[in-house]
Amino acid sequence: KLPRVNMSHKLLLSLLTVTTFYHVVEGLDNGLALTPPLGWDTWCAQGRCGRDWCSSEELTSATDALVENGMKAAGYQYVIISDCWADSRDSNGTLVADKSRFPDGIKPVCDYVHSKGLKCGIYTDLGEYTCSEGGRSHKIPGSYGHYEEDASTFASWGIDFVKADFCNTPGNDKDPHKLYKEFSDALNKTGRPILFNACEWGLDSPWKFMQAIANTWRTGPDHHDEWSSTASVIEHNANLMMYAHPGAWNDADFLMIGGQGCSDFVAGHRCPGQTDDEYQTSFSLWCIMASQIVIATDVRNMSSTQKRILLNKEMLAVHQDKLGKAGGRVGFANCSEGSQVCQIWQRNVTDGMVIAAYNSGKGVHDITFNSTHIGSHSVSMKIRDLWQHADIGSFTGSFTAKAVPSHGTNVYMLTV
Repeated sequence: KLPRVNMSHKLLLSLLTVTTFYHVVEGLDNGLALTPPLGWDTWCAQGRCGRDWCSSEELTSATDALVENGMKAAGYQYVIISDCWADSRDSNGTLVADKSRFPDGIKPVCDYVHSKGLKCGIYTDLGEYTCSEGGRSHKIPGSYGHYEEDASTFASWGIDFVKADFCNTPGNDKDPHKLYKEFSDALNKTGRPILFNACEWGLDSPWKFMQAIANTWRTGPDHHDEWSSTASVIEHNANLMMYAHPGAWNDADFLMIGGQGCSDFVAGHRCPGQTDDEYQTSFSLWCIMASQIVIATDVRNMSSTQKRILLNKEMLAVHQDKLGKAGGRVGFANCSEGSQVCQIWQRNVTDGMVIAAYNSGKGVHDITFNSTHIGSHSVSMKIRDLWQHADIGSFTGSFTAKAVPSHGTNVYMLTV
């Protein structure tokens, strides 16, 4: 149910020409993810990104951190255990946690997460094995052939969120439509509300069929802590807004705000891997896209950059807006580096519209957006800068974002 709007909001929406961002599709009816999920994942949190390592101590300390550093209060709900926890199956075929990492199993960890008012997530794979051994000498079992059993196990542990990867599926059974539907049905059969995150890496355009199967779906390959990866993910997701709606959202993958690999001293890892402007851009555009946002870096001793970006209440309000419309790229502005370097993104929200001026180029640019870009015609609107937290004037046909840095993004709220 959409929120009631006042007359000024109705006037604003009536003047928009770029409003039909999604079409009506069947949705997964589990009552979850009415706004895009917010959470944290172990994947890169201890500087062991790609090695898939985690432990019960890490999970409990991260849970404490989300409470103490303001992330829980800001809306981050999910504490998610990545591909790092399982070891084998017991004689009954039930998944068993790695005792060297989770000596008491997964349920006590979830109990602790719940005791702090947060929700507990876990990783599995729809194939015979997960994607990574996590530094161990044997393959880690996936859920293939055990979908109902594993779903029941997860429910008994108090799991609230399941990410299902797509590695090592059998050669004669690789249809994501079929396998994700079967696992979705298994989760629903448990009777426990479990948010379902499907991760088949965009192989079969999941945005076209996952709405009735999963709450969120990965749209492409893994996102890494380097600008070339971030720029590629942004471009891939720029025009997928019409497929998202309450209960069903695109997932552009983890955000690396603060840097991955910050404690592993691996040759070639630069920590952080991106500039503050690049981290601000990724967070800004994930909010505009209404992507699932899961932070996969260490938040137990947050840097000033992490605090400034991850706890920006005005950007998080955009991300969680109840109108339920995802945004995307609506045009380009003229700039000297090329016709597609300076970009205009838009998301319609309950109180107006949000505009992002994104500079994908190497130089500093002024970026001008106008009525043609955003469909506002001649109505005068107030403008607020959501990163400077300041009212900065009005829009009466055009507005110029001054000196947007290389790979930077300015974000504005426009209201009547």
